[in-house]
Parts: sequence; C-alpha cells; structure tokens
Amino acid sequence: MRKIFLLIFIVSSVLLLSVEFPKPTPYKYVNDYVGVLDKTTVEKIISVGKELENKTTAQVVVVVVPSLSGLTVEEYANRLFREWGIGQKEKNNGVLLLVAMNDRKVRIEVGYGLEGAIPDGKAGRILDEYVIPYFKNGEYSKGIYYGYLAIANEVAKEYGVELTGTSDLPERGTDISGISIIVIVIAFIIFSSIMGRGRRWYRGPRFPGGFGGSRGGSGGFGGFGEGSSGGGGASRGW
Repeated sequence: MRKIFLLIFIVSSVLLLSVEFPKPTPYKYVNDYVGVLDKTTVEKIISVGKELENKTTAQVVVVVVPSLSGLTVEEYANRLFREWGIGQKEKNNGVLLLVAMNDRKVRIEVGYGLEGAIPDGKAGRILDEYVIPYFKNGEYSKGIYYGYLAIANEVAKEYGVELTGTSDLPERGTDISGISIIVIVIAFIIFSSIMGRGRRWYRGPRFPGGFGGSRGGSGGFGGFGEGSSGGGGASRGW
C-alpha cells in the first residue's frame, strides 16, 4: 500500500512540474488566451491596471485560459502567479484573476502583501457578487471586467488612493439581482459568523514554497516584479 501511495505521489509531482504555463501578453494586465474579452473591455482594464500600478505599485492581472491542464484551479493560479512574479518582490502586492473556460472555474489569487486588504472571505464575495452572476448568463466579458474593477478598488483603498476608471462598477445588490440590500447584509452577517468559527479550526492549505516550478531569477515576465503568493484567495465554479 505504501508503494502505491508513493507511486501516486511521484506521478502527481511529475504532472505538476510538466505543466507549461503561457507567457504574458504585451497587454500585461490583460491576458486572454481564449478571446472572450471584447476590445473595449481590454482597453478599460489596461487603463485601470496602469492607473493602479502608477499610484500604488500594486499589479492586478487577469488571465483567461482554455483549461487548467489537469491541475486544480488553486494549484494553477498559485503556480502561474509565481511563474510570472505578479506584484513587487519587496511588497508581494499582486492579485491574479484567473478564469479557466473549459473547466468553468475562476479564482482570485492574492499576494502575501495584500491578504489583509483582500482576505479569503472578501475575495469570495467579489466573485459571488461581481463575477459569477454574469458568468452564469454567459456574459464573461462583463463578469471579468466588474471583477477586475472590484479587486482594483479594494487594492486602492488599502493604499489610500482613488481610481478614476472604476465608475462603471455597479452597486452591490442592485445590478446583479433583485435581492434587497437588507437581505444581503443579513445573509452576509450569518455567513461571516459561520466562517469565523470555522477559520479558528481550519485555515486551509498554504503554499509558501510554491509547487515546484520557479522563475529562476528571471526578474518576472512581461514587466512584473517577482511578487509571490501563498495561496490566499477564493475559487468558484459556474
């Protein structure tokens, strides 16, 4: 039995190491390898990404891939984040919004330095409120755009700056569904209470050492700053 487990571990490790990740596009903040984003949305995201980095040095990057190549969305996001080195090395202030179309999975992966600004619960709420409702309606471009704006807003708040390009972000609970804000607030309080109790017992996996692949001192691909992530964030399916 031990030999079987050892064999499974070895095979899994080889598969993890053999995955080839895409290289960043020239757009840096937007990397759509499927073609779900329209030109206008791409331009808007780039504008917000540039403004945010200029004002804070933080980098928020969206990546849309066909599939996860057999990995979980958490594994793929964590490894891609480290391969590219999103965020500044000294601050680890990067955030990745990963969308895998064929697997129907989306994840917000948060760098070490921004885990206080975007804890797991808040990352999940961003997906639930600004991304998933649109994905379920097939409005992928809109869901990615609003998700990106929501993330950028939270990062901007952490640094005490305002962004001029996020006015398109809808009010929570108004543009997404007919549920009243009061109901959402009550549900959020109940959910937070339950999750708060659970977190005292189990935080979830963290990956301080990554999943094998390293950038080897590449200086980060495509203008990124060698930032790192420890597995913080949230994932959803649709």
